[in-house]
Amino acid sequence: MRLKLLCWSWAKRVTQVGIASALLIVAGVVVAWPAMAAYVCPSCYGLEPIASHLFVESAMPVADRATLRATVAAATAQVANFYGSFDRRPTVLACATAACDHRLGGRAARATTFGTLFIRLSPRGLDQTIVTHEFSHVEFHARVGDVRLLTGSVPAWFDEGLAVIVSNDSRYLNPGVSSKTRCLAEPGSDMPSSPFQWSIQTGKMPDLYAQAACRVMRWLDANGGVIGLRVAIQGVADGSRRLP
Repeated sequence: MRLKLLCWSWAKRVTQVGIASALLIVAGVVVAWPAMAAYVCPSCYGLEPIASHLFVESAMPVADRATLRATVAAATAQVANFYGSFDRRPTVLACATAACDHRLGGRAARATTFGTLFIRLSPRGLDQTIVTHEFSHVEFHARVGDVRLLTGSVPAWFDEGLAVIVSNDSRYLNPGVSSKTRCLAEPGSDMPSSPFQWSIQTGKMPDLYAQAACRVMRWLDANGGVIGLRVAIQGVADGSRRLP
């Protein structure tokens, strides 16, 4: 009987420790990655659904909601047109106020992509160019695969430059059809290869996106354009090559 009580007491303590550990992990996620917590429980952060995979701040006006739905649809079509399809539909968490953006962990970025799962949009990121840029990251990452990304098969500057091209961002590209007319900044010889390096350098070099876009544009010119890119992406995914 005593042995049974000891076993029960030990099992109870193990369970309590497990529950406490799980609560600490959840609390850590909420504090360190509030956007992830909002993805798991949008309503906990004042977000409500207005379409499939699209959640907005409850304070967003009706007219703005309709505009955002149209923006997301247009961005979806733009990415699908470039890549041939857009099969991975990420959840979009969109804030209408700075207070909401702060709750979700936003600091300065117009938008942030979290793998292929979801995207956080700040009030300054609710336009087609920004949404298309983030959707490009999602589709590109889904095609390349997490393993290839984590092992450095694709440098950050290529990923970011490509997203600028897909979104046709006029802040970093001139009108035109080739790098000869579109480049706004001459790319440096040593561009950030890791996402961490990229995030640090973008704060110091305002034209880094333009440099990356120019370098990717030149790669496209020399490697069969979009069709050549799709072939290269498949090569990266199956481990037979790296980019660029």
